[in-house]
Amino acid sequence: MVTRTNLTIQVTIRIVPRVAAGELCSQRAGKMVIGFYRLASLTSVTLLSSGVLLHKSQYLDPSDFGVVRIGRAVITTAAISIDYLTHLRHVPGGPEKYEDIKSQVHMRSAQRLLDLCCANRGTFIKVGQHLGALEYLLPPEYTRTLSVLHSQAPVTPLIDVLQVVKEELGEKSSHLFLHFDETPLGAASLAQVHRAVLRDGRTVAVKVQHPKVQSQSKKDIFLMEILLRVVKVVFPQFEFMWLVDEAKKNLPLELNFLNEGHNAERMATMVRAFPFLRIPKIHWDLSTEKVLVMEYVEGGQVNNKDYMEKNKIDVNQVSQALGKLYSEMIFVHGFVHCDPHPGNVLVRKNLETNSPEIILLDHGLYQVLTESFRLDYCHLWQALIDVNMEGIRKYSQRLGAGELYPLFACVLTARSWNSVNRGIKQNSVTKEEALEIRNNAATYLPQISQLLSQVPRQMLLLLKTNDLLRGIETTLQTSASSSSFLSMSRCCVRAISRYHKEHAVSVWSYAHISISESFYLGQLYLYELFLRVRSSRVGRWLHHILDWVSMHQHC
Repeated sequence: MVTRTNLTIQVTIRIVPRVAAGELCSQRAGKMVIGFYRLASLTSVTLLSSGVLLHKSQYLDPSDFGVVRIGRAVITTAAISIDYLTHLRHVPGGPEKYEDIKSQVHMRSAQRLLDLCCANRGTFIKVGQHLGALEYLLPPEYTRTLSVLHSQAPVTPLIDVLQVVKEELGEKSSHLFLHFDETPLGAASLAQVHRAVLRDGRTVAVKVQHPKVQSQSKKDIFLMEILLRVVKVVFPQFEFMWLVDEAKKNLPLELNFLNEGHNAERMATMVRAFPFLRIPKIHWDLSTEKVLVMEYVEGGQVNNKDYMEKNKIDVNQVSQALGKLYSEMIFVHGFVHCDPHPGNVLVRKNLETNSPEIILLDHGLYQVLTESFRLDYCHLWQALIDVNMEGIRKYSQRLGAGELYPLFACVLTARSWNSVNRGIKQNSVTKEEALEIRNNAATYLPQISQLLSQVPRQMLLLLKTNDLLRGIETTLQTSASSSSFLSMSRCCVRAISRYHKEHAVSVWSYAHISISESFYLGQLYLYELFLRVRSSRVGRWLHHILDWVSMHQHC
């Protein structure tokens, strides 16, 4: 049972528990063999159809035949499962030796997964990227290894890219563009982007879908589902079916670039009041479901500290701007860009304002929050910031956490339960707390799996978004500050007040809500002003004087 007094969130995973009884391992190994035998029977049905489809395709690649792709996935899954079963079955030498061997198995397994994702590409890379962001659930060996998929996805040859452009736009690229860069600006799991120059001289970015992704995606997801079910038979604590459910729902949306273009325009309109945000404009006359042509905007990746230092960009301002942007998306509008990995978030210096400008790319994956979910989420974060323990319990349970609400609060904030009780805005994460969180995960793996299976599906993408934003903060060596919590509070107050004003039953009720909103926002403004003064040169000088006076009074 998870209690309020002793729960500490843990951020690693023990994929297989230490098994004391050899018979249990033997039974599970037998089940695994049977499972993979059944899998081989099922895959034979799909091999012929996969081969026929690919034979008719002009993008023929022997490594993409069904037998090869499925074989890779089956062999990799079997190798990882057998590695855990054999090397963690009987480990002499005590707990330290066990942890050392387990870390080695994690590392080998993570590398196997990385190799599989890079070889099968497409959907496998997409799922691998998601796994690489699950720092609250997977051990560091996995997250560190798989995180490279955000920046090292395989590249489609130029000849195939230009063929897709011709098929989608009806003309050769030479008729549409004065110049088309051979080397892509970046490659992702589903597409890659090239810089090009239109016939009228404008520079654009051309996003082109990898040729075989769409035809392979459904078969890949089906294969992953079968493999995960087999693994779950062997390791009952392994609970990742929700990943497949999310991929089924989200991949069709991400594979339609017209949907991405509409999302980009909606976001640009929604946050047009933010001068620091830049979203490239879409060239609709040159865009289809598989090709998206947009304005070309230069900038450095948000995790590139060298670029920021060279261009004199304040990393704290960048971090605060990102926090403000995502607070507005989540709490006020309920329309959330859910893929803020560094390749999709660029930054540059605005020479007119002399402040950072954030360029938000890749608008294929958004989460639309229901009103009830968004308001409960607002209330929960307000409770976390205000250290309202009853509110934390109430709104965590309303969001599906049940009696696991302490664990939910810890996963959401990436803080220990003790820190949640003290107030997450009062103290930043210490090295000791981070080490404690990372080193003690295995105990609560069943509870974390249960939690993820019972919260609303909307929450899963928000957790992924939180993880990616925290990864950026970690790289920039910034952390959630009082300023970022104030931005969150301000957005929560505005969102809740707007809801109540829309449902006000009288003019007096509306006025009362407006006055309360103004009062609370005023308090936040005064507190923010106090923090600025205290951190200024004059504030530090006054602080030293007060300390000196206090010391001499005691003397």
